Amino acid sequence: MFKMLSGYMDHLFGKSKRELFKDHPPTVVEIGPGAGANMRYIKKGTRLIAIEPNVHMHKNLRKSADKYGVDLEIKTLVGESIDLPSNSYDFVVCTLVLCTVGNPVQCIDQIKRILRPSGRFVFIEHVKAKEKSMLAFIQNLLHKPWHWFFEGCNTNRDTKDLLEHAGFNSLHIEQYSLYSPFIPITPQIKGVAIK
Repeated sequence: MFKMLSGYMDHLFGKSKRELFKDHPPTVVEIGPGAGANMRYIKKGTRLIAIEPNVHMHKNLRKSADKYGVDLEIKTLVGESIDLPSNSYDFVVCTLVLCTVGNPVQCIDQIKRILRPSGRFVFIEHVKAKEKSMLAFIQNLLHKPWHWFFEGCNTNRDTKDLLEHAGFNSLHIEQYSLYSPFIPITPQIKGVAIK
């Protein structure tokens, strides 16, 4: 399903991803790359360290790496427990993943840990709607079936607040609405956090 949605997701997020991923270094760490939808936005020859616990995604990850000329290393780990050395990477990517991890605070802490000082964490995430709004009602109503169908996605997680309290040296967040048939994920954020 995620592979089939790849073209539509590019339509929705492509411009933002091209902007966020530009000027990335030769090595990129991606948390939760799924089937490899973000590989189209990174330079050919890039070394991608993919933190992907779902082994059923690995086959399509490898196919995407071949297609886009990416040097892929897959680690079957969860984002809360990354076995990479501290202070070692300049660029970490995470798109539409912090909604799915079991412990998002721990995952963000791991991202900060592996980043070098002044390293960049780029993200696109959907977030919790404004309290008592119709959209918040829809998010809460659809939370359980959505959580099951979309690999543990939490429709109403306040990821913006988690990032704001994560202790990055610099944090730029742009909040916006993404209009698509996926109504529960209309409220979105994108941005860059600097360690």
